[in-house]
Amino acid sequence: MPLPLPPPNATVQILSGAKLWLDDGRQGHTVEGQAVVLEGGLIAAVGAAETLAKRYPKAVRIHLNGGTLLPGFIESHAHVGELGAMTRQADLGGLRSEAAVLDRVKAWIAANPDGWIRGRGWDQNLWPGQAFPTLKELDALTGDRPAYLERVDGHAVWVNSAALKLAGITKDTPDPAGGRCLRDAEGNLTGVLVDMAKELMWQKLPKQTLAEAEANLLAGLRRLEALGFTSADDLDVPALDLKAYRALQAKGKLPIRVFAYVHHDDDAAVKAELAQPRTKALAFFQVQGVKFYMDGALGSRGARLLAPYADEPASQGLWVMDPARVQRDALGVMKAGYQPALHAIGDGGNRAALDLLEADLKALGHAPSAPPRIEHAQIVTDEDAARFGKLGIIASVQPMHCTDDHAWTPARLGAGRVHEAYPWRRFLQGGAVVCFGSDAPIADANPFMAIPAAETRQDASGDPPGGFNGDQRMNREESIRAYTLAGAEALGRAGQLGRLAPGEAADLLWVDTDLGTVPPEAMRALKPGRMWVGGRETRE
Repeated sequence: MPLPLPPPNATVQILSGAKLWLDDGRQGHTVEGQAVVLEGGLIAAVGAAETLAKRYPKAVRIHLNGGTLLPGFIESHAHVGELGAMTRQADLGGLRSEAAVLDRVKAWIAANPDGWIRGRGWDQNLWPGQAFPTLKELDALTGDRPAYLERVDGHAVWVNSAALKLAGITKDTPDPAGGRCLRDAEGNLTGVLVDMAKELMWQKLPKQTLAEAEANLLAGLRRLEALGFTSADDLDVPALDLKAYRALQAKGKLPIRVFAYVHHDDDAAVKAELAQPRTKALAFFQVQGVKFYMDGALGSRGARLLAPYADEPASQGLWVMDPARVQRDALGVMKAGYQPALHAIGDGGNRAALDLLEADLKALGHAPSAPPRIEHAQIVTDEDAARFGKLGIIASVQPMHCTDDHAWTPARLGAGRVHEAYPWRRFLQGGAVVCFGSDAPIADANPFMAIPAAETRQDASGDPPGGFNGDQRMNREESIRAYTLAGAEALGRAGQLGRLAPGEAADLLWVDTDLGTVPPEAMRALKPGRMWVGGRETRE
């Protein structure tokens, strides 16, 4: 159960009685008979339990009665405010037909009779025929009340005629750069807006208040804490959320650490943050870098491919941002001592991201303070997969995307390049750091679901047989590292957190089983146990 955060104190604690997960970057494994000493928010010592008990005779001793004690998990890619906001919208995830989505929206309308109709999570790839929805059915349900229903990936939205009218979007509205307004054969709007076309509608949505932003962030962080995370990388943070985070920090309400990446288009916020030296000491909140977008998402055919989509030969996807602008701005971010994080999903988007980051690293002339990251890195040629390690670029990946999307990804890519999808083994073979996140709320944030997904490349029902591109599986050691040490390396903070090692943050997670040997199918049922953040126990 969650505990209130006590004030920091100098109490020394010795945690013993569990196997410890130790990782020196070359090998991760469990050991028995050892203990961890926590003091002043840090790990003071790791060693033989009896020896440490004699060295610290006045310490508070906590016996864990078996299980595994490991570094707290780092969620390397989440959208925290959006995760928290899911409690205030219609949850449309996992529904197997358009009719089921509309039924869920109908129920939400009955419970929320005023204001905009909001929902998120629909995925036409799960429906019979896999066609995008249209205005007709949504208009019949919603009438004159505006509706805004985000696709599962957040890269497309289904709106009704009332919303289009409010935004002034008509048949004659041109597609914006980096976006598409889907149309029927006669050129009429269908109500689906992809990538930057969403911005035409976004400006008309009710503006969030600071109190609402704080509530959403806190709800999202508590959800991540409940899953075993002691740190979270929040990608694409707007100015209001930055203000809300700092307010929560000042009130001592942040339950876990947050590393924020500012939304690239918020020019004033980006300039203000980059003008300040990046915080190198660990705190509960720090701005880490800036998030950029190369392309869109595969599910809405916005991911930029090197060759046309197999199931839409007229399209190669979108450039959400001009690569030349990303190259210029990412270099500025690195020069300021911060970290660029580039969303790239298609093989075209990833190649462009690698090319521009290679040029930026050369222009920088010295090692960056934190390595540049490519977020998602979903479809990557064999040649480009090897470049991640050579260039020192982080591969920030999400195992649940692989297993959630395996059924329809081959149709998008075709037989000749489907092997490019989720090439985690090739990243590792090339020497790249691979860290794990979820992209929550787009996918389930539960790490005990993601680790089996990485190990088997299968969903919870065992599909597909043999795993989707099963040769790209990761093993248990690599998967735990991707949530711990590699997560710290992805932040340029190895040595500060991510290991059970003296001098590192006392951020720890205990589970009541041997995490090194529990089978993947049993791991999916695991729940996190006791947790410490900065040496303070937050769950018991």
